[in-house]
Amino acid sequence: MVIALVNGRVLTPDEEIPRATVILDEGRIAAVGEGLPPPAAAEVIDLAGLKLAPGFIDLHVHGGGGFSLMTEDREEVRSYARWVVSRGVTAFLITLAAAARPQLERWLAAAASAGESVPGGARPLGVYLEGPFVNPKRKASFPTEGLRLPDVSELLAHVRTAQGRLRIIALAPELTGGRELIAAARDQGLVVSIGHSDATYEEALEAISLGVTQATHCFNAMRPFHHREPGCLGAILASPQVAAELIADGVHVHPGAMALLLRAKGPQRTILVTDGVAPAGLGPGTYSLAGRQIEVTAGMATLADGTLAGSVATMDQSVRNLVRLGLASLQEALRMASLNPAVALGLEGRKGRIARGFDADLVALDEGLEVVMTFVGGEMAFCRPKGSAG
Repeated sequence: MVIALVNGRVLTPDEEIPRATVILDEGRIAAVGEGLPPPAAAEVIDLAGLKLAPGFIDLHVHGGGGFSLMTEDREEVRSYARWVVSRGVTAFLITLAAAARPQLERWLAAAASAGESVPGGARPLGVYLEGPFVNPKRKASFPTEGLRLPDVSELLAHVRTAQGRLRIIALAPELTGGRELIAAARDQGLVVSIGHSDATYEEALEAISLGVTQATHCFNAMRPFHHREPGCLGAILASPQVAAELIADGVHVHPGAMALLLRAKGPQRTILVTDGVAPAGLGPGTYSLAGRQIEVTAGMATLADGTLAGSVATMDQSVRNLVRLGLASLQEALRMASLNPAVALGLEGRKGRIARGFDADLVALDEGLEVVMTFVGGEMAFCRPKGSAG
């Protein structure tokens, strides 16, 4: 079916079209421009008063809407995909936290079997392995029994179980075996991210020279900056080739630190992520996270000892936060939520822009930047009920 989206304000990283027509055909954007006449057979959808942006891509998310991505049930992954389109997300990575090896293997098998597309849902683009090769000093909410030294043979086993779907691995490069693991991961075509790390400035710079190109939830679970020992955070901020993930929920990172990161990396090298867990998008209460109890209060998910256990924010909320705090323009925030993650995955030729030939993954936002409609592969996956508030 051909769909013509008319009268919307198109926003991309490079341009703005005030009253645009966007033609969707066979899962791709067939044409975009101001004043284009819709094809005769097209279904016409009027977006007057709405902003149309590239669909959000969440590279780092463990769940949301009551669904966990750290699961042995592939249908739970697919249920998450159908829920998250209500938050403007059109694609995501299934992010698995550090766990005992047999558990990780079962999660990976489920993730691999979830498929590359979900009818009426966001597309799972693959798997992000957050651990298990991370530093116990910076483990955050990870269980101690899930941590291990870098092991190339284990990594290769996980690659096989993931059936070619593993995309990113986060690790602490200062650990024994870190160099070898970076090399093996790069040989497998993986993006290597520094995360849950206590690396010094020099250790982090060496890891970057070996192929680390991303930083996992910057500021969180890593050695902090000090003017006499900048640590891995200093190396990340000083290295233009490293893209930095940012959790903009207002809990994980202070607005002043967000401003510092954005000044250092710019909107071009900052990737907005949620780090969401299963209760994301729900209300306060007691929930389960990979078999452990967490409490959600005041917009925070914590273990019994008060340790943050992921985020309960959603991607649309994170975009709104950046704009409302005055930390980024709307177009910059949209770039961080769409094009930048596409670039990280090597998909910038298909996703992250509203341009001819690109995937028809789109989100329509109202004046309050609430999600009104989401399109995945040229089909409407979500439409807010008429009369309901955002």
